[in-house]
Amino acid sequence: MIIMTVTGFCAVCGFYSSNFLCGTRMNGIDIGGMNVEKASEYLTGRYGEGIDYSNVTVLFKGRDGYKESVDPKDIGLKVDMTAQLTELMSSQKPYDWPVYYLDPIDYEAAPEFTFDEDKLHAVIDDFECIKEIDEDQVDLVEIQKTADGYTLFNNVADIPDEGAIYECAADSIKNARSNDVVIDFSDCYIPHEIPSEFNDTVKLYEKISKVADAKIEYSDYPLSYELDGSKCVKWLVTGKDGLPILDENGDLVFDEDRIEQCTEKLAEVFNTSGGVVEWKKQNGETVSLKNQMQGYMIDQDAEALRIKESLLRGGVMKRAPLYVQTGPGRGRDVVGKTYIEVDMGAQKLYYYVNGILKLKTDVVTGNLRRGNGTPEKLCYVYFKQKNRTLRGANYATFVYYWMAVTGHIGIHDATWRGKFGGEIYKTDGSHGCINIPKNMAAKLYDMVEVGTPCVMYY
Repeated sequence: MIIMTVTGFCAVCGFYSSNFLCGTRMNGIDIGGMNVEKASEYLTGRYGEGIDYSNVTVLFKGRDGYKESVDPKDIGLKVDMTAQLTELMSSQKPYDWPVYYLDPIDYEAAPEFTFDEDKLHAVIDDFECIKEIDEDQVDLVEIQKTADGYTLFNNVADIPDEGAIYECAADSIKNARSNDVVIDFSDCYIPHEIPSEFNDTVKLYEKISKVADAKIEYSDYPLSYELDGSKCVKWLVTGKDGLPILDENGDLVFDEDRIEQCTEKLAEVFNTSGGVVEWKKQNGETVSLKNQMQGYMIDQDAEALRIKESLLRGGVMKRAPLYVQTGPGRGRDVVGKTYIEVDMGAQKLYYYVNGILKLKTDVVTGNLRRGNGTPEKLCYVYFKQKNRTLRGANYATFVYYWMAVTGHIGIHDATWRGKFGGEIYKTDGSHGCINIPKNMAAKLYDMVEVGTPCVMYY
């Protein structure tokens, strides 16, 4: 019995001398009873969840989107775990099989990729980026005009380093840990500097690029406007060769007509002087009024100089426009929140301060029957005086409070009138001024400031 037991034990030990002990696991997979070759084949097909090493892909990636897909067979690519398994096999003692049987041991190891060095060299040597290398190429750097501006043609490029690509590939393959082997050789290039004979061309293109990349973002709430250098580059004055010229200071030269058109566009966006203003009347209707009040006005000469400086300097600049004069409101709100409103159809005057009504009174405006009707317009108080004598072709009238709003027309007291409002203005109105009671004129005079907008409409 003892002899049979010993004989059986020795027979089992003999089996495990060339096979893994029972209870041997690799990466959670049972390889007990397998030899090295069978275990390697079995493991490389099952290693890692979702990874199938029987379907390996190899992709080389260079600069500027260059790619080369390689069939793993073309470089003799193999995936196995022979080295790790052989080492493990040598560490196991055949007579330890009972221990493994009672207490299985799980080892961890990653598969290795191997390749044929000669085949890898041959594959890389056949890459398009390698075959396109022209040792006799004549360097050329020139600025070319395009529909969108200018571009720099440059055939002086870095050259792929075949030896460095091989080393990169070998290292990437050996350290691969998935069935998608990606070899990025974008750093495997030999630098090729532009010859000094093209320095002036490169410097000119750098100046052009600064203009093309520039941007001026105008903002004066609630208005805004953006000037994009990619469009302004078309304003550059060119020579006979079609390329931008430089002045005596070495700066690019702009077409002054195009710069003027630009400042006119800025004036169109930001100016509030002149033009027509849409105004919502007291009854809710909208009226168009000629704008004669002092408002914002772009300083076009100063802007022209600043625009050229900004474009030549490049980069992004955020700022408000340069004004030669300013006013009380911005955008559509050219009037602001403090103003006088004269509703001549209703014969009423209103005075608002920061949007709050401070004074309301009946008025008598210009005599319509005699053709002296007070004009509709947006103007402003440009002068005020106490105890003034108003003179005309056939009259001289003393008033206590005078607030001029446009030309010879103003707001003043009219002590000779016993009534205001209604339809008096149609047949017995003024010479064009806005007549109001003396007590109201006194209050308004004390509150209103020179420059206050005055809105007048029927």
